[in-house]
Amino acid sequence: MSIDSQQTQPLTGGPMSTEEYLRLDKRILNAKYEYLDGVARLMSGGSGEHDQISRNTANALERHFQSGPCFVHGSDMQVLISTKSTEREHYVYPDVTISCDVADRRRGNTLIRSPRIVVEVLSPSTEAIDRGKKLAAYKACPTIQEIVLISQFAPHVEIYRRSETDQTTWSYEIFGPGSAVVLKSVDVRLALDELYKSINFDEPLVEE
Repeated sequence: MSIDSQQTQPLTGGPMSTEEYLRLDKRILNAKYEYLDGVARLMSGGSGEHDQISRNTANALERHFQSGPCFVHGSDMQVLISTKSTEREHYVYPDVTISCDVADRRRGNTLIRSPRIVVEVLSPSTEAIDRGKKLAAYKACPTIQEIVLISQFAPHVEIYRRSETDQTTWSYEIFGPGSAVVLKSVDVRLALDELYKSINFDEPLVEE
């Protein structure tokens, strides 16, 4: 990503307020920043495999929701992750987001406030955050029911699923070759092959 020299900001900054972050994210037009635990982090570009898997996943999900009630967004849509206990707000750009709230679908909307499912395609440069601070923020958001982590190195998908009877409890499930990924909160099954369409695991993956 290129940032105008007069608008250059650090890749990661010190603590800043939500208002400061929102001004930063809107001012730097050629870059996207996520905001976790009061710190803004510049998002880096991903590999071709990362992009392919993200698009495959979004396209597969969109085919299930052509007539509603949920809808799918890609990584250009900003998502607000709020927590009831601390009232802390996080702003992120998941690779794929599903919302079933009609308010998130209104014309001209630029912010998803009620995500139901979030999907992250893991990269070497972001996996630690995706499995750490971001995963914790996702679990603390009351509207999120399932968190999907997709490997780009092997046909391997992990799902964290919130309990229907105890909102503070999460289960964990792994899906491998030949299986179907089950998203229980929206009653959807996706063949793993759909998510990895056009990906050749026999070739080494190089992330620049």
